[in-house]
Amino acid sequence: MRINLNQLRAFFLASREKSITKAAEVLYVSQPAVTMQIKALEEDLDLKLFTRYGKALELTDTGRVLFGYAERIFEIVEEMEYVLKGHAELSQGSLVIGTTRSFARHLMPKILSRFQERHPGVKVYLKEASSTSIADGVIAHEFNVGIIARIPFRSNLSVVSYSKEEFCLVVPTTHRFATMQTVHMTDLIKEPIIIREDGSGSRYAILSLLDSYGIKPSVLLEAESVEFIKQYVIQGRGVSILYRPDIRLETQLGLLKPINLAEGPIQIQTDMIFAKGIDLNPPTKAFLSLFE
Repeated sequence: MRINLNQLRAFFLASREKSITKAAEVLYVSQPAVTMQIKALEEDLDLKLFTRYGKALELTDTGRVLFGYAERIFEIVEEMEYVLKGHAELSQGSLVIGTTRSFARHLMPKILSRFQERHPGVKVYLKEASSTSIADGVIAHEFNVGIIARIPFRSNLSVVSYSKEEFCLVVPTTHRFATMQTVHMTDLIKEPIIIREDGSGSRYAILSLLDSYGIKPSVLLEAESVEFIKQYVIQGRGVSILYRPDIRLETQLGLLKPINLAEGPIQIQTDMIFAKGIDLNPPTKAFLSLFE
């Protein structure tokens, strides 16, 4: 048995309004059209749904049972239409953004404020991971969009250049570099360097930068935690190249010293990434439109 929703809607409205005429007005069709839909439904079900007393309509016992189901069905349909309209109009929906811990703290608050001022009904989930993990997550549709330091990207990702973020050489205040006005990249050849873990976009950029100067760094250790790296540098165990906003407090407290390089500031490119070849949901399109 298959229920035709058009027939069921005609029956439901005629039952609710207790009038074929009023049901026809709601559906913007003629009274005979409503009558034909109800008659076809009765024939399909092989059941009598109405008893007529003059112009009045009364439901049969079977009709009352069917009306109960129809009421629930069209409540769900109405809810579905409301939710889908909300998604299309961005009064509802969700957006999952992947970024690194440093960018989540320093780069994302201003971006998300702009987005939520325009689309307060969209729920935003900000998740942190390494750049490589985020790129993999975008491909796997775990994130709608990622904002990360540039890495070699796969062909099934769309990439939009976003900004250049400043990183700097960081040493403890007791280090010999701390008293020098400028330091050359080649001065780092013999320095023990602490770098981010494999998969980090900043790690890739920094190692590429050093390689461009012919420097094969003496890597002391690799670490996921920026806080760990800062503490290790403060203890005088090595130097590092870190995102400048990440060392603001330690610089103010006199624990770390950012060093000027003769070659100029270290600028690392950040990109927005999203899956290629799929229909982006409305919140993702709206987010990307902020940067057009």
